[in-house]
Amino acid sequence: MKFLAAAAFAALALPHVLAQTACTGTPLTGVVHDSTQAIIPGALLTLDSGPAATSSSDGHFRFACVPEGSHRLVVAAPGFATQTVTLRSPHPASLDLLLKVEEVETNVDVSGDDDTPATSTTSSGPTQTISGDRLHALADDPDDLTRQLQQLAAAAGGSPANTVIAVDGFQDGSKLPPKSTIAYIKVNPDLFSAEYREPPFGGGRVEVYTKPGQSAYHGALFATNGSPWMNARDPFSTSKASLGKQRYGFELTGPIRQKGSDFVLALEHRSIDNFAVVNAVTLDSTGSPVRTVGNVATPQRLWIGSAKVDWQLGPKNTFIASYNANVNHLQNLGAGGTSLAEVGYDSQQSEHMLRFSNITTASVHLMHEARVSLRWNGENDTPASNAVAVQVAGAFTGGGNTLGPQHRRELNMEILDDAILTTKNHTLKMGTQLMIYRERQRLTTNFNGTYTFGGGSAPVLSAGGSAVPGQTTTITGLEQYRRALLGLPGGTPTAYSNVAGSPVVNFTLVQDALFIQDDWNVGHGVHIASGVRYYLQNNPDTFSSITPRIGILWSPNAKGTWTLHGHFGMFAGRFNKGDQSEVQRMNGIDRITSTIYSPVYGNPFSGATPIHSIRSYNPHLSNLTWAAENIGGTRTLPHGWNLSIDYFLARIWNYTRSLNINSPLNNQPTGPRPGPANLNIFEMQASGQGRANVVFIGVDQHSYKKVQFSFGGVRVNLVDDTDDNEFSSPQSSRTNAGELARRTGQPLWNVFANGTLKLPEKLELSSTFNGHGGSHYNVTTGFDNNGDGNFNDRPQYATAGTPGAVSTQWGWLVASGGTGAFQRNAGTLPWTLYLDTNLQRAFKLTHNAKAEHPQTLTLNVRSANMINHRNVTSVGGVLGSPLFGVPYAADNGRRVEAGLRYAF
Repeated sequence: MKFLAAAAFAALALPHVLAQTACTGTPLTGVVHDSTQAIIPGALLTLDSGPAATSSSDGHFRFACVPEGSHRLVVAAPGFATQTVTLRSPHPASLDLLLKVEEVETNVDVSGDDDTPATSTTSSGPTQTISGDRLHALADDPDDLTRQLQQLAAAAGGSPANTVIAVDGFQDGSKLPPKSTIAYIKVNPDLFSAEYREPPFGGGRVEVYTKPGQSAYHGALFATNGSPWMNARDPFSTSKASLGKQRYGFELTGPIRQKGSDFVLALEHRSIDNFAVVNAVTLDSTGSPVRTVGNVATPQRLWIGSAKVDWQLGPKNTFIASYNANVNHLQNLGAGGTSLAEVGYDSQQSEHMLRFSNITTASVHLMHEARVSLRWNGENDTPASNAVAVQVAGAFTGGGNTLGPQHRRELNMEILDDAILTTKNHTLKMGTQLMIYRERQRLTTNFNGTYTFGGGSAPVLSAGGSAVPGQTTTITGLEQYRRALLGLPGGTPTAYSNVAGSPVVNFTLVQDALFIQDDWNVGHGVHIASGVRYYLQNNPDTFSSITPRIGILWSPNAKGTWTLHGHFGMFAGRFNKGDQSEVQRMNGIDRITSTIYSPVYGNPFSGATPIHSIRSYNPHLSNLTWAAENIGGTRTLPHGWNLSIDYFLARIWNYTRSLNINSPLNNQPTGPRPGPANLNIFEMQASGQGRANVVFIGVDQHSYKKVQFSFGGVRVNLVDDTDDNEFSSPQSSRTNAGELARRTGQPLWNVFANGTLKLPEKLELSSTFNGHGGSHYNVTTGFDNNGDGNFNDRPQYATAGTPGAVSTQWGWLVASGGTGAFQRNAGTLPWTLYLDTNLQRAFKLTHNAKAEHPQTLTLNVRSANMINHRNVTSVGGVLGSPLFGVPYAADNGRRVEAGLRYAF
């Protein structure tokens, strides 16, 4: 009980807020913290023997007007060593001042001509902190902002879709808070630390920290608008849709009492009028193939709100409580690409989160942090149609959405508790990270049933539509569907599947991790970071994940212009709530999953032998394990240039994937099997393998007055035989040939850049660029050749003249009857290029530099995908289908919006 009581509180490192002041000099801002990153309130800061400033309750300070030139800053706090900093104004960035618990005086040179970047023993690769102008340059729209952060995190080598976005020190992922409440963002912070679960190639990590309250009342009103005439027509659309976006809201902060407590409130509403582009091949009224292209409205109405209270309970204790809400209504999800408008569904989604944090400074050497989060997630999905779904391989998907009218409810409790002990040369952090998920779900997936038309061998038809005796041909799924509609020979569907039973899926998932991390300052420029992490969970039971980590950093010279580092670490995966949900959904008891091969169209169970399918865990299932090593360094060059280079090697084993351990021995669905007849048993087992090597190069420049920028690239050669999916299955349970390949959607190349340019008339232009190349997609036949229940079979090699063979970029391929094993994910998507820009101008409405409530009016014009590049997301991968090898879906075209913000 003592632990649970302590876990009801937590500490949070609070960021600073950059402010602007009109004067003959420039502002100087920063934050004071100790070696554990805990903030230090009440520190005295003296600039050039002038009046002393005091760091606020969140550790931040500000000198409103610092003349250009060299200056001396002295920082002192009880129990910490006094630090003297020499700097040059204007300084290119906010100061990050570190005080150590020592009885010595430290001198640091942070002049603009020889700016030394902050380093840590665990820093490697593209670690960065985004605040101030760079943060303002990012998108206001939550979807665009999420995409930008995912792409930035992908510089560590992971897939953007796997990025974990965490808020205010909590470990579990959550939705973004209003951008107006964000103080700063850390991208891929110290991923070799034992505090974190994710490996560098697991998708990356983004940590968002919100603003603290202020000692005086301040607020802002804001609005943005994007009208149809400002936006470009989407790729593959034949007409320009009525695209638009409106956003408006407010924020307010100030004290609750005269000293020691404050609050932050924010609320905003967004109306996003977007469109999905259907690009499919269907049949017209005469049964002839016809290209079907059209816009489907996908509007979104979103409310985001947050409230936070900081309360100083005493000189050594701070309590923080926050509430965040995100309510979103989306329409016609699921439509677009080859999915027709009738497949769309409406979704009502909500996230309500109540969080408590507490930080206790027991002494100058010991600090205790605790956090508790209660999160309620809800989702109601309503399909436009409950009709039987029709999937025509490589052409279109129609009928009802297989999702069905599902409902999801989740209560998530996150409890974090850790202690930080500092000595002269060591910083020791240890703690526990407990997650409890209580799931209440009604999953109606495929309750409506699905017909699959994959094509294949069929009789040749005469002019009258009858079968020509003794003659066969290979037809597409679309031709097979046409024949089914007309009742012609060869029109029998490839398969029919459905689920029957109770849709209720309820369970509780408990996950816990214990970690200890030590940062040892050896001396002579050497730091060693070492730690170990232990992980356990239920559903499935996993108790054997012990992962050690170690990192070494060496600065050969006193100024730290060179820093070299090396790391080694092991990382354990985890089975998430989606894994347990799917295994329980297909348990074969509460719900029966059936597949019928060659069913009667319109009456699939007539005279049929259903093949049932279940999912299960291997009784000896072990956790996924990564081992990764890194070597690299940074070099501070003259005139504010910095160069970073890193090289990674990784090995993956015990990777989870699903094999049908009861597949038919003669490749016929109703044929003999090792176990029960007519039953597919998809067992999750630790039989997957993988490997990776990654090269990262980055350059940044932040010392110039008018322009600051950074750019770089990463090459990720990552292959495995699971496609990073626990439910991925090889095309055959008896061979792994061709399965080791790059992951679906994993870019081989990721190039990135961002910059800020100060223009005349106080205009400021910011831009963010990301380019991805070498992403892969799979090439399949559209049907199940070996009767194992997986419709993921790939073609085989053939020679010219082979019946049914198709000429491709890989040579002649045939759906069956060929030779060799065709590689998984052999297709390559075109490069995607995103350039997002923001042009803004701030007008100071208050000319008194000492005014307590300075008023500012800021105007901006923001653009996403400024160059209007066609960023293809899907290419037809079904051999011989109408869209085979043809791009048919892409991300949004150029979007433009104008904004107005009044701050006081």
